[in-house]
Amino acid sequence: MTAADPASPTAPPLRTAPALPLRSRLAAAFRRLLLATSAGLVLAGIVHIVTILLIPVLSESDSAHAYAALGAGGQAELVKAGDARGLPLPREDDPATVTAVCSYDLAGGPMRVVARAGTLPLAVTLHRQGGGTLYAITDRAAIRGVLEFVVMTQEQRDERDARDEEGEAARELRVVSDSERGLIVVRVLARLPSDRADAEALASGVACGMAD
Repeated sequence: MTAADPASPTAPPLRTAPALPLRSRLAAAFRRLLLATSAGLVLAGIVHIVTILLIPVLSESDSAHAYAALGAGGQAELVKAGDARGLPLPREDDPATVTAVCSYDLAGGPMRVVARAGTLPLAVTLHRQGGGTLYAITDRAAIRGVLEFVVMTQEQRDERDARDEEGEAARELRVVSDSERGLIVVRVLARLPSDRADAEALASGVACGMAD
């Protein structure tokens, strides 16, 4: 049988699936998009809930909690690398700087901070619980070699102002903290390695106790 023989069998033509109408394709694409969006929203909701549940755990690890016991004796305590208590170093800690910390809790009343200026640069910063700097001052503001201020809540400030005699300016520097708990961080710059001991004595010599 030759190729030209009309009796020769021929292969059936290939059939292609009919194309879906445009409307059906758009509907399917929209359903896929809706499914992906719904899955994303559910995942975001789960992450949000887990984050909220973890807030108490995470807050326990911030500096205010890590240093909560420091300064209980009325003096700032040194924080340095290799500390036997395993305390974390403050953020942005400079190897040439000596750091001492005193925590405060204003529930029992205002706290008075007294630092004596020396030959090395000294700075004191006030940090609220959870992070954020409330106040900063350096030894350049010292009067007769003494840097002193009182930390208090706004309510305590109002009460203290009310006790002042009319027309008499307050004789103390009053710093308002928007949180009852926080940290007082003292930093002293040791210009030379030989200044380290003096810097540590200056930083740990800062007094932080209940105000009169």
